[in-house]
Amino acid sequence: MADTYRITLQGPEFMVSQNAGVTVGVYSTQHQALRQIEECERDDFMLEAARSLVNNAVDALVRMHHIDRRTAHDWIKEAAD
Repeated sequence: MADTYRITLQGPEFMVSQNAGVTVGVYSTQHQALRQIEECERDDFMLEAARSLVNNAVDALVRMHHIDRRTAHDWIKEAAD
């Protein structure tokens, strides 16, 4: 699930944080903060896409070689390195 980001004013600066309370960064303009949020959301989307691809690869390896998911995941991880 993608994170939700928010901007809060911290003195004269704009702080970007995740819904989990983690600070992403502090920026001197709201425009910079908005650009950072867009970048974070793109990264979140790419991570979700990569996880989906890995999950599909693990499923395929399980079916092809009749192995358990943990073993298949380890093979996919090894192949990715």
